[in-house]
Amino acid sequence: NRLSPVPRAPLLCLGPGRMAAKVQADAVTGLGGQAVVAEGLEPDALLRLTGFSGAIWWGGAEAGRPYAKALAARKGPILPLIGGMPDAAHVMLERHVCIDTTASGGNAQLLAEIGSKAG
Repeated sequence: NRLSPVPRAPLLCLGPGRMAAKVQADAVTGLGGQAVVAEGLEPDALLRLTGFSGAIWWGGAEAGRPYAKALAARKGPILPLIGGMPDAAHVMLERHVCIDTTASGGNAQLLAEIGSKAG
């Protein structure tokens, strides 16, 4: 079994304001993720942009509502609008690789043959 953390697509750091967006980006990269400072981005732009996994907004709920609606209106998965500090789940994916060897009954010879055919 193998577990590997992999960065998600970048999070857009919307602020509000350049200083808030910078703090957001620093928090994302500090967790091993990717960030794009996008302070000043209009909500409608979220309908056209691709290649990101969500957005961070620290302004009020009313000002954030258009961002949330734009993210929800996109085709494909609904992307989150994060209203607080991002956590590891926001910035990283967990990749699990499990190899089931029960069919071999623990037979080392059979496992070696399967491994040589797969490689």
